[in-house]
Amino acid sequence: MSPLAKSPNFPPPDRKHYNAATPPDAVENFNAFIIDHVSTGTALAIAKSNWALSFGQRPFVAHGVMCGITFTYGGLRTDDAAHVLNEEGLVMPGLWAVGEMAGGFFAFNYPGGSGLTKGAVSGKIAGEAAAQRAKTVRG
Repeated sequence: MSPLAKSPNFPPPDRKHYNAATPPDAVENFNAFIIDHVSTGTALAIAKSNWALSFGQRPFVAHGVMCGITFTYGGLRTDDAAHVLNEEGLVMPGLWAVGEMAGGFFAFNYPGGSGLTKGAVSGKIAGEAAAQRAKTVRG
């Protein structure tokens, strides 16, 4: 048994109870490309509102999942040197924002694959500025 399955935060599934809550026509109405409303309804404490297919036979596999920020349409206001600007538009000394955390770049659309380039370029600019500031602050 995997460490994930032994974890107290991962209780053993009640497969029979879940399967009984899935609608009999779930397979026929299932559509992974839309919100299909194939639901467990009110039969479970926490409803599965879409894509509620029954579990098949064991063995099951569990995969750890981690979230991350892919991109933002907002973010902190920065200048061309990646300094974070306050509400008055003044530089906040010693604070930079790069990549997806800096706002204004993807205001209306997201050109695929451009986030890494933005992070690399603004990261280099901010990194060089931070290194220079560290030398200055140390004396």
